Amino acid sequence: MLVRGLAIAALLAGAARAEDPLSAIDWLTESILQPPNFVMSPPNQSGQMAGKQISSLPLGMVSRDAVGILPPKITGFPAALWGDLTTPEIISLLQRVGRHALPEAAALEKQVLLAQSNPPRDNSADSPLLLARIDRLFAMGALDEAETLIQLAGVSEPQIFRRWFDISLIGQRTGAPCAALAAQPPLSNDVATRVICLARSGDWNAAALTASLAESLGEISTEETDLLVRFLDPDMFGDMPEPAPPEPLTPIDFILRESLALPRPEAPLPLPYLNIDMDLRTPARQRIIAAERLVRESAVPSSLLFLAYRGVRAASSGGAWGRAALVQALDSELVGEDDAALANAITDAMIAFADVGLLYAFASEYADSLAQTPPGPETGQIAPRVRRLLLLANRPLGHWEGPGPDDPPNVALAIKLAKRESFGGVSPFRDPVFDAIHNAFSNFTPARAALPTMMQEIDKGNFGPVLFRALDLLSEGQSADPQDLHEGLYLLRQLGLDDSARRAAIQLLLIEPEPA
Repeated sequence: MLVRGLAIAALLAGAARAEDPLSAIDWLTESILQPPNFVMSPPNQSGQMAGKQISSLPLGMVSRDAVGILPPKITGFPAALWGDLTTPEIISLLQRVGRHALPEAAALEKQVLLAQSNPPRDNSADSPLLLARIDRLFAMGALDEAETLIQLAGVSEPQIFRRWFDISLIGQRTGAPCAALAAQPPLSNDVATRVICLARSGDWNAAALTASLAESLGEISTEETDLLVRFLDPDMFGDMPEPAPPEPLTPIDFILRESLALPRPEAPLPLPYLNIDMDLRTPARQRIIAAERLVRESAVPSSLLFLAYRGVRAASSGGAWGRAALVQALDSELVGEDDAALANAITDAMIAFADVGLLYAFASEYADSLAQTPPGPETGQIAPRVRRLLLLANRPLGHWEGPGPDDPPNVALAIKLAKRESFGGVSPFRDPVFDAIHNAFSNFTPARAALPTMMQEIDKGNFGPVLFRALDLLSEGQSADPQDLHEGLYLLRQLGLDDSARRAAIQLLLIEPEPA
């Protein structure tokens, strides 16, 4: 308490510093706002229900709950996305969504969150559905998309401002929200937000006075005050014990602790906080590990991960460094003339990336290059592997056309799906996942108790709930009950999302450990 009091007194007295205080918190410096990057599937081009219910929505004439980045003509979703559901029912659906094992399921959920749609019939001025969508994107780590929704809706009230400030803080670009707060003080009465913005503007005395006064009035706890004062004058706390991370760890807590180089929690960081590690000033291995986790969760484009791999010099073998070395080796072999070395480089990289759940990202990165590289004597021997990558990335097989006699059953079935070829009336498979896919695309009706209810929901125009039911059934990927997979794919097709169903089925077949 004495140290904190001395720190505040020193700041209020305008104590001279040997260095510019802003240098201690370079994470608050303004950076260029990059355009958002979206991870999603190509628009649906077929489908009965989607094609019949598309309508346009002039954004200036609807509530903020209807605001979205993607119009119906892009998503293929109907404008009446939620049918007759109430706002609480929709929010409950969004909050129940878990992690998706299939990239296509994650892409569809993100499209729902970003879609323009008619507002619920009970929509209100405080836009609870918009806030729930922003919160879900934030939890997924998709900060660019969340911020874009905020910008489209307009920052005119405290609930939206708080989310904008949190995102900007993690993204190291607090200038715009702080300027908005200075112009419109009612946007936030949060003490930490005001202290950070005052400090960023260089008014350290006002920042210290704000923190001290707020504590005396009981507006913030002693722990919160201590962290803010450490932030304002870290030198005064050089010999003091480091405070433990609070629970829960808010964005402001996290960023203040990062600025002071305090230890992170032992548990894995929430996805949104990993975005700070994507900064080029972050140590290379730490940046790669953060990018791998964000890409694995479909939060950021895979291209950002491969930029990180290519921008480092591997300090050791194995792990993240090993994957970076494999990427650089494959890049080199793609422009070389050694066919055998290229075949080995593709094989080694596929095995490594499949083992850590990043084969889909690897396929997305290299499919175009491989599609333009005709098979040679040695690479022709790994044609099934290359076809697997092209199919995962939703690219034509081109030079690598198959199937060949050595294609494993999963690749051969994926080729049939991609080419929309019939499986015939009887399943020749003994694998339950294969059977589930065969049945869904042979129009066999799932024998599930919930199916009649889902079909009634479709008939009533309740597209969103049925889509979320399908995504939930597919969420565990190959680990799911085969009957769940059958129903999930069947429902996607009944919604008119046949292209998405095929991509999900191909991922079910091909995203698995690569045999050595």
